[in-house]
Amino acid sequence: MENPYRVNIRIPLMDTDERFFKIQELIDIKRKMLLDKQKKIKLISKQNNFLDAIKNDYMKYYTFIHQQKQHQIRALELLNNYIKDLTVSGKLSKHNIEDAKIEQKKILKELKSIKKGLDSIIDDTNEISNNDVLL
Repeated sequence: MENPYRVNIRIPLMDTDERFFKIQELIDIKRKMLLDKQKKIKLISKQNNFLDAIKNDYMKYYTFIHQQKQHQIRALELLNNYIKDLTVSGKLSKHNIEDAKIEQKKILKELKSIKKGLDSIIDDTNEISNNDVLL
């Protein structure tokens, strides 16, 4: 007596072998593709870590330079105010007043140069930060 729930499928042996080889070939292709993708991801993650380290170094450098420029600006402004006070107080001779004004012009020129450099650093950093957002 045959089991009524048993399905008797007869596939020629040749067809079964051929399907098996095609499936095996597809599995091998997929495995290679996954390995290649894994290698790419690993490489990209290494590059990202490297770029993150460079970005962090740049931000530390930027912060340091920005602070230094701010200190220079404050020092030159103090010096400028001191010279201004000396010239207004009347404690300097006419010759010393003229020397003070010349020094004051040099200080103001240096202040302008430092502020321009600081603005350039800030603008460049903002541009880089904005490009990071776009990427």
